[in-house]
Amino acid sequence: MHPLIRFWSRAYSIPARPFAVTTADGVRLRGDRLGRGDVALVFCHGFLGWRRKAGLVRFQESLARRFTVYAFDLRGHGESEGLSAFGAMEHLDVDAVVQHAHQEGPTKVVTLGGSMGGIAVIRHAALLGGVDTAVAVSTPALWDGHDSDAVRRLAWLAASKLGRSLLRAAGVRAVPAFTRVEAPAELVGKISPIPLVIVHGRDDHFFDEEQAWLLYRNAGPPKRLLMAARFGHAEDGYTPAFAERVARAVEEMVG
Repeated sequence: MHPLIRFWSRAYSIPARPFAVTTADGVRLRGDRLGRGDVALVFCHGFLGWRRKAGLVRFQESLARRFTVYAFDLRGHGESEGLSAFGAMEHLDVDAVVQHAHQEGPTKVVTLGGSMGGIAVIRHAALLGGVDTAVAVSTPALWDGHDSDAVRRLAWLAASKLGRSLLRAAGVRAVPAFTRVEAPAELVGKISPIPLVIVHGRDDHFFDEEQAWLLYRNAGPPKRLLMAARFGHAEDGYTPAFAERVARAVEEMVG
């Protein structure tokens, strides 16, 4: 693990069992299983995240009160191998962990991802399926057209030589260039009949709320849209109260 990530990582305060899986394209991923719920929840962090990030640990522990949580590091992040593809290939990461969860026993598996993790969740449910509900948080519908300062900074990090050096210094290993794949809005209609929950904050400083509405309009049933006035972007809104709200929404969807 990168020294900076190790320094900022936090241990779980509840029992957690490590696991490792290999994706269909040969990337080794590492994660932890926590909780003992009847439904498995595969948790996908966003870009620049990792499963042991302090705020994410607290959120995973909140989810573990209701679910068996499979938290893992996406490719190019944390303890996992490979290179981050900025969302283009991460659906293979999701699938490897989903298959692992199925093999361990839970009869129902849910995916939850925020930002880049939300892109991965949508791509997985649309292209590969095999889950009982997908939850996409703070997820862009389109690749282009965002005029926020946060997106401009992210684009600079991903595209410039200095930016990519800073990413490596922060422990993120990424592909040289983004492979342009279908935008989430182009794929979300293929998720049905898998239930889909879309979550977005009206105060999201990366992507405006129209992104959530576009995803919702393009999605087939069953679907649900949760909008929050004060949520921020992805992990900004990952509170114990939000974990309970997600749990209720998932339980309504999976039955």
